[in-house]
Amino acid sequence: MTRNRAIFVYGTLLILLLQIPAYFLLRQDVDGLLLYIFLMLLIVLTLWKGTVIGLISSLVFIFITGTTLLYTGISGTVTFLSPSFSMQMFFAYGILLLLLILCAGKVHELMKEQENYLRKLQADVRNYIAIDVETGFDNETRMRISVNEEMRRADRHKHTFVFVLLKLENYDKFQKLYGAKEAQHLWQQLSLKIQQTVRQTDKKFRFRENYIGLLLIDTTDLHMEVIYDKLDQALKNHQLLNGRWVTLSYKTSFFTYHPLMESTFDERLAELEREMKTSAL
Repeated sequence: MTRNRAIFVYGTLLILLLQIPAYFLLRQDVDGLLLYIFLMLLIVLTLWKGTVIGLISSLVFIFITGTTLLYTGISGTVTFLSPSFSMQMFFAYGILLLLLILCAGKVHELMKEQENYLRKLQADVRNYIAIDVETGFDNETRMRISVNEEMRRADRHKHTFVFVLLKLENYDKFQKLYGAKEAQHLWQQLSLKIQQTVRQTDKKFRFRENYIGLLLIDTTDLHMEVIYDKLDQALKNHQLLNGRWVTLSYKTSFFTYHPLMESTFDERLAELEREMKTSAL
């Protein structure tokens, strides 16, 4: 049985079972209405929090209510349940309540599984879509593949390369202040300026939401001052769609790969992210 079909089946079963207490309890006085309200609250709690929380809450409710009903039946004191509401009826109510809770818990589990499955699909889609729509750069998955391939090529041919990481500062504030359309325009302009600044043979990546990775082939750290100057001049000032100019700030770091270095790209990347906290473009 597919997950969607299972949700439909258990959801339908839950709705049908709910008709039984509705038929009997809503024909009672206020006590029946109260029991039905408690039942609905417990079902909603189970759909929200799951079977374990629902069962514990239900058992506590049944114990307290059943004990109260038994005590008042023996002592003859007044309770919120009318005398016509017998222990036998409450026993049936408790059994049905537990069945409903189990059914609602199953719906909760299936819905959580479906949610996790959809999240996995979304992650897979992000990984398999190689090109970032806004910049035309490769995504993070392709970045890792490309850099690792270049590391192996550097080991074979004994050459060096540089990987540069740029982080656009205050990007969340930019989005909130100027909106999605301006954010899209920003990335389009940044990608165009980067394409004009670095070589065609160099590889560019959109790393996460506000990170840019640059793989500079056959480059050493001796050229980094010149490269940083060019990037600073090209990327610092940005013109909005309304013609207004704003100044952008970046954090940056880089590493130079030499043949047969022992550290992995993931280790280098983590080190770059730590370094960029204190390094501005």
